[in-house]
Amino acid sequence: MARTAIPTEAIDWLAVWSGVRGLVLAHDAAFARLLSDRDHTLFALTDDPRLAERLDARDNVTALLARPEAIPTDPFQFEVVFVHQGLHRYNLDQALPQIARVLRPGGCLSASYLVRDDSVPWVRRLSALLRRYDPMAMKGDYGHASLERLRDSRYFPEVEDRAFRVWQPVSRDDLMKLVMAQPLARRLDDGQLAQLLDQVGELYDGAVRPSESLRLPFQLLAWRAWVSHEELTGPVEIPDSALNIPL
Repeated sequence: MARTAIPTEAIDWLAVWSGVRGLVLAHDAAFARLLSDRDHTLFALTDDPRLAERLDARDNVTALLARPEAIPTDPFQFEVVFVHQGLHRYNLDQALPQIARVLRPGGCLSASYLVRDDSVPWVRRLSALLRRYDPMAMKGDYGHASLERLRDSRYFPEVEDRAFRVWQPVSRDDLMKLVMAQPLARRLDDGQLAQLLDQVGELYDGAVRPSESLRLPFQLLAWRAWVSHEELTGPVEIPDSALNIPL
């Protein structure tokens, strides 16, 4: 099944402005490619040397071999820091102050996750069918719960969020592959798996219109967290106990 496309409207909302100077926290090249295609000037941060080479090969992209817990740039370098499908990968206690440090005043951390939307009836029926065989089927942990950490961060006191609906066409063969990729498929014997695939095929045939494909729904959860440098630049307050120096 093809990679799910992220709508241009969502990319532009995350970028805030046209032609931004941005930092991408990259664990693959796809999101940086989407941003560079929109004519943004990007630095891409990764600790994977092979990925850094791929990123460096793109126009408008400069790779930095590092992690966001220790960003190797001067302060106030970027208007936007982007992270897609990756916020949960980092130690946020260390990474968020580093991200705040490199953002310019008025800049933001734009974080996003693409998650499946199970509210569509045929997807609910598919989930219910698979959960007869495995109660945990189609309950993937996307990592998007990490977005809530932004609401608690003193470096990003103002947060706004939007959800964008994304539809991915899925053929009958795509749906079969999706089911075969589920962990439950490896635990079923041949007879059980054949029965399950027959049931999935019947579900597909009953839900799709003639000569069309079904569409698998996703939501892009998009957050913009606006930086505050007060915690980085405020005066140092020495507690009274620190003035009692024993001689």
